[in-house]
Amino acid sequence: MNRPVLVASKRLDLTGEHAYYRPSGDEVSGFKGSGAKYHRSPCPALNTLANHGYLPRDGKEITPRLLQQALVDVYNLDTSLAELLVSSLPAAFTLADMGVHNLLEHDASLVHDDSYSRGDPSRVNSTLASNLLSRGGSDQHLTKMTLAVYRREREADSAANTPSFEQEFTSERMVTSYSEPAVILLVMGDDSAASISVDRANSFLVGERIPDDYGKPKTPVTLFWCLWLTLQLKMLAMLSPVLV
Repeated sequence: MNRPVLVASKRLDLTGEHAYYRPSGDEVSGFKGSGAKYHRSPCPALNTLANHGYLPRDGKEITPRLLQQALVDVYNLDTSLAELLVSSLPAAFTLADMGVHNLLEHDASLVHDDSYSRGDPSRVNSTLASNLLSRGGSDQHLTKMTLAVYRREREADSAANTPSFEQEFTSERMVTSYSEPAVILLVMGDDSAASISVDRANSFLVGERIPDDYGKPKTPVTLFWCLWLTLQLKMLAMLSPVLV
């Protein structure tokens, strides 16, 4: 069962108060409790919202209600899904709070280092990002299979190089890790959520920026479709040694 074809809605106005600005260097940190001017998380979706001013640009004093509204307004998540995602958050938090290991941050991320490296959890690993983006093929798109294979490879790498990975990578962590590319495809991908262009993936995952050609899905992204695509990606990853 494939997701119904979606028609992109009107593009967001990314000028003025929602113009892109991404802090860099010492002015930004992903460590909880940091005194840096800007806080960022290991999640490109959250950082993108802050970089465009849909969340506080400094990444601080965020409330669950504010985040819920941004997820609906920018990514067109179904209201009930957005409510679920923020339901366990404290009354106020910073994006750097999300960098605590195995809260939102987890090992075997698509473009971030494992916690074992002790690096800033909000920093993108350019080597990992380049590896992923190089798999676009002749049409410069990352397909479900491409993302599933890459996820499997990231898990294998973490299992080989990160102590305690296999003990910590629980079924809950597994669902989280596969739901991330699922949401990327549903929100940023093509109309059938079957692939995402390399340009869009680079803008979102590396630049943490809303792509210039982005139009949020007209049909709200529901929990059902997230779980269904997560399952597809996991099954493709398991079958990839046979299918690829």
